[in-house]
Amino acid sequence: MEERSIMTNIRSSIFITENTQQIERKILNALKKDVNKYLEKAFNKCKTRIVDLITKAIINSPEYNSLIYGDLKYEFGLPDSKSRLDNILAFWQKITANYNALTIQNNKFSGGFSISMIDSSYADVLSSSASTFRTEKGTDLNWLEWLLLFGNKTIIRDYVVEFGPNPNSRTGMAVMKGVQRGKWSVPGEFVGTKNNNWITRAIESVDNDINTLFKEALK
Repeated sequence: MEERSIMTNIRSSIFITENTQQIERKILNALKKDVNKYLEKAFNKCKTRIVDLITKAIINSPEYNSLIYGDLKYEFGLPDSKSRLDNILAFWQKITANYNALTIQNNKFSGGFSISMIDSSYADVLSSSASTFRTEKGTDLNWLEWLLLFGNKTIIRDYVVEFGPNPNSRTGMAVMKGVQRGKWSVPGEFVGTKNNNWITRAIESVDNDINTLFKEALK
């Protein structure tokens, strides 16, 4: 009896019913938990150092040094500038750095970390007694507000600062002198506005250092 072999061709097809974006989103959702855990661990490694970097940047800034030893001390007439700055720095030394968990936006991870210090309006630090100096005549000099927010706005008219040893000076080195049509404002190299001042510039100066810290922590 003759044997015959029977061959059957079976064909099958697989259809993917989801589009590329849906697939990408599912992959990201599957990875999110592990990636979050990894990034948060890396961030916590450098968190303290980030705070230290910012604090040192503020203290090493031209504005800080001028308030202690230079022209700003005399321009503002602050004989006790060091103790005032110690008081004010207490606000910025409350820096907190927090990791922000990843979210998925436009099929990409979005997240990172945030750094918080003082109220965005500066109301808290400007309410400190150290931010204002009262003269013997009872005039309040809001020197910190001028430095942080007033830019190059004229603050005192018909006066200029005259430098030099003077027994009538609060600091011993400068006095306000009446001059017709004179005007006084924060010295140009130190002027500040809400989004560009002594503190914001100090923080921006260490942006690259902060990024480097984070990258090293990811290794």
